[in-house]
Amino acid sequence: MKSQAAPITEAERGVNSEPQKFFNRNYLLLFQGQFVSRIGTQLFLFAMIIWVTETFNSTSLVGLLGMASGIPPVILGAFAGVFADRYSRKSIIVWSDVLNGITIILLSVLFYFFPENRSIIFIGLLVVSVTSATITSFFMPAIGAALPDIVPKDKIPAANSLGQFSRQISRLIGQGLGAQILAWLGAPLLTLLNGLTFIFSAFSESFIQIPQKIPEKAKTFKDQFRDFTRDIKEGFHYIWSRKGLRHLVFISIFISFFSAPVMILLPFFVRDYLGVSFQWFGYMLIIFGLGTTIGYAVVGIFKLKGSTRKNLVIIFTVFEALSTVMLAFCHNQYQAMAVMFLQGFFSGFVMVNITSLVQMTTPSEIRGRVFGVVTTITGSIAPLGMGLGGVIADLLDQNIPLLFVILGSIIILLVVLISLSPHYQRFLSYRSKWEEEEEMKTSGVFYKIRYLQPGELGIDEEK
Repeated sequence: MKSQAAPITEAERGVNSEPQKFFNRNYLLLFQGQFVSRIGTQLFLFAMIIWVTETFNSTSLVGLLGMASGIPPVILGAFAGVFADRYSRKSIIVWSDVLNGITIILLSVLFYFFPENRSIIFIGLLVVSVTSATITSFFMPAIGAALPDIVPKDKIPAANSLGQFSRQISRLIGQGLGAQILAWLGAPLLTLLNGLTFIFSAFSESFIQIPQKIPEKAKTFKDQFRDFTRDIKEGFHYIWSRKGLRHLVFISIFISFFSAPVMILLPFFVRDYLGVSFQWFGYMLIIFGLGTTIGYAVVGIFKLKGSTRKNLVIIFTVFEALSTVMLAFCHNQYQAMAVMFLQGFFSGFVMVNITSLVQMTTPSEIRGRVFGVVTTITGSIAPLGMGLGGVIADLLDQNIPLLFVILGSIIILLVVLISLSPHYQRFLSYRSKWEEEEEMKTSGVFYKIRYLQPGELGIDEEK
């Protein structure tokens, strides 16, 4: 039995039309909830990195923590993407935050009752990391699929920029104050605070209306399983049949694998090679976040299109990798902070452009599964990079500058090779209908547009 899309009612899913205003009620409620929970999360994550590093002094354990949190998206990403297309995205978003909040509040109880048992706390932290990552595996495709439906189409890049801006501001707050708040409140209260921010986020999101057409559900479990399997295959086929998008996924895999160890190794680089306290690790993350924020802002302010966007994305991706190599040659914390700022700027610019391109080129009804598949493919390699990076660093007697040079050089080579692909270049040069129409209005020249077919955009439809 083939599933059919059933129209939604306004009472159930909100008005099923394109929003007219950028800062509308739905977007502001989502932004508000996410901003608060992100602050709590960044405070918590930074404090936990310091706690594990100072308690165990092992890059392997820090890498293990990162690897454990990266495994669930790999296993569940494609399934979660289909879930976001077949079920209410609003419900997924709200309940994900509720469950994340409850999970983290339980961890605060563990910190409170077993403050001296470091092994039990680490195991609890590991379990919570896996559980939270599992929940977030469903949350992220729902957010990525919902955002283009609650803002005007021509504001999608700006919405992504502002969302990432809030992420970076929360990182600035969390990384700048994480160590101090950990010292003031202690791990139990800090963890509890993080859990409560998720509850607040869920409350704010509960008032959102997200337009969505939900397919009719199959009656039997066998039919539901068949439909889920078919939808997952459709997500993979959609990506594989579009060569430009496929090459984007390839380049994302390489960057994820070889850049994942950098942040894991950075605390040890700061302490052992720059010879300064962990406080400077926080400063470097703050300056990285500031650079990323400016990168997001540039994308939101300047509406880059076509070949200009393509050239800058390719160049800045190379520069982002080059900054990893430059970090190895920094002799003091001030040089390192300058490099981290540049790396953050390049990273932010590239990230927002790539996310917006995927959202603009993917139909709403399959957007969730496409984001889920991309998460699965790119995320599958990051945990391995984290784990191997920590282990290799220990085997090399923590010669972290050498690893930075190797990792950055490999990324540069791979980015250059893939960027030579005409399909990848055409994908980065994609122009939407509203971009073409806007250019006509601003130029004062009116002419008939022939919109390119998928094959001409480097997103070939293979039979």
